[in-house]
Order: sequence, then C-alpha cells, then structure tokens
Amino acid sequence: MGNGDEASGDGWKYRGRGALQLTGKANYEAFAKYLGNNEVLENPDLVATKFAFESAMFFFERNKLWTICDQGINDAAILALTKRINGGTHGLEDRKAKTYKYHQFVK
Repeated sequence: MGNGDEASGDGWKYRGRGALQLTGKANYEAFAKYLGNNEVLENPDLVATKFAFESAMFFFERNKLWTICDQGINDAAILALTKRINGGTHGLEDRKAKTYKYHQFVK
C-alpha cells in the first residue's frame, strides 16, 4: 500500500477513511493527485470529513465501476459492484434491500 515501515506511522496515518475506506499511503497519494490537492497528505483526516464522497468517486473512476452502474438498479449490478468494492459478497442481501429502498426515494 506504499506505507513505510512500522516506525514511520504510515499505517495509522493512512488508515481507512471516507465513504469507501481509502487506505494506504499510495492510495492517498493517488487521491491527492486526482484532487490536484496535496492537502489530504498533510491532513489525512480530511478524507473522513471534507472529501469522504470525493474519495468514493475517485475509487469508482479508478476502478471503472461506472460501467456497472450504467446497467441500472438490479441484482446483477449490485452483486458485481459488491464483489468489486468488497472483494466478496458479505452483506449482499442487506445491500440489495437498502439499494432498492433508497432508489425508491430518488425515483
């Protein structure tokens, strides 16, 4: 993840933050470049406060997840996103239920 050794403190400094848990120094550096703003390297807590959703947008763009979203709100798209974001299907049924519920609010 680009962190230094344990003595550097990078593991704690660049711990998971934001809507999708941006983690590791290399990811924080890539996110800072994406923003065009090194502020998050100096103050990583900004990922949890000021840039929580921007970090999620970065993750979606970096991992080309928008094409899955373009498939619409359906079980297959939710499954594909879940696997790409979480690496598995833990919590899938809850995620499906919430996706359909919240989609009703924005229709």
